[in-house]
Amino acid sequence: MDMVRIFHMAQGLGETSYAHNSRLQVVTVLYLCNYFESSTYSISFLICLFFLMLYPFSQMFQKEVIESVMDMTLSSAMEACAAETVSIADLGCSSGRNTLSVVENVIRAVCERRREATRQLPEFMVFLNDLPSNDFNALFSLVPEFVQKLRAEHDADGIFVSVAGVPESFYGRLFPSSSLHFITSFASLHWLSQVPAGLLNKGDPINKGNIYTSPTSPPSVATRYFEQFQEDFNIFLRSRSQELVVGGRMVLSMLGRRSHDIHKKINEFPLFEALRKSLYIFVSQKLVAKEKVDSFNFPLYTPSTQELEDQVYREGSFTIDSMKQDYHDWMFENAPKMLSKTCKAATESLICHHFGEEIVESLFQTHTQVLYERLVAGEDIGWCQITVALCKSTTR
Repeated sequence: MDMVRIFHMAQGLGETSYAHNSRLQVVTVLYLCNYFESSTYSISFLICLFFLMLYPFSQMFQKEVIESVMDMTLSSAMEACAAETVSIADLGCSSGRNTLSVVENVIRAVCERRREATRQLPEFMVFLNDLPSNDFNALFSLVPEFVQKLRAEHDADGIFVSVAGVPESFYGRLFPSSSLHFITSFASLHWLSQVPAGLLNKGDPINKGNIYTSPTSPPSVATRYFEQFQEDFNIFLRSRSQELVVGGRMVLSMLGRRSHDIHKKINEFPLFEALRKSLYIFVSQKLVAKEKVDSFNFPLYTPSTQELEDQVYREGSFTIDSMKQDYHDWMFENAPKMLSKTCKAATESLICHHFGEEIVESLFQTHTQVLYERLVAGEDIGWCQITVALCKSTTR
């Protein structure tokens, strides 16, 4: 496996973040899926609830966010699910407890409405996907408690839940044709399958001074990153289209950017800009060779809403039900430390592979300080998040 693909450990920030006593933000969204008739399926309704987990916040804030959307959740869940088996896939699941929180709330919402409608509960098939490097042992050690909890709540209704792991990259087919009803992926799709090709000119790095596509990168670098995003996202959409039933839904959340111009000379992701600066501080201190940093690039691309929309319509299998863009501006005293720990959890593997693990701790101490200096100067340390809800079209 290409070593840069180890970066898909960032497909859903998991246990590492929590081990550092980070806070957790969970944005709760309930998605109403109306299924259309086909020759194979005649399903009137599927209700799906998922959590979008990006960066650490406090448990108090998590509860507040969940409660703030509970009315929307309940008002959206007025229909009952008619499917005998509801199949759900979480792509980029990671290994923390919040992975199973996604599933738990899906099942709880469906069961509650089915009981209100005095209908038999469906059976649930849940697929948890991440790379083989993900800690599936830790994840599945949580499954018995998770299942027992659901049975205690719904055993009188004869609830059945099956959970399976799928250790493979989601840039390709994972499931049988027309086998899924709902797919979610959060904090994952901004990671590319690989560092784009073409970042060397006769062996010489062309993105010197940068570690991803940034305002000071040559225009050709932004173009290469965009082309890699197009290729990867098209593969993702095409694969999911084959796996979803007609009318099946998919909700994706990822880091994005506000500008539609990939060559616009602004930096919309200061978290990684601070990491770039930290690495070159190490160069100035002769802790890392400049050539080593010049040859280092993250497989990261933050698309705009227009780029996502264009790719969805170009691939042709899905229609966009809704799309939203949020900006999270962290301007409080502890934000630099929290953000740096989150960044470390997402990037440590690739940094260790390229530079060696001996620099990691001191690098992220410097990273925290750089972020703190930005905060004191009143500079932005936030990020843009894009969420899109898709429906598999009946026309393909």
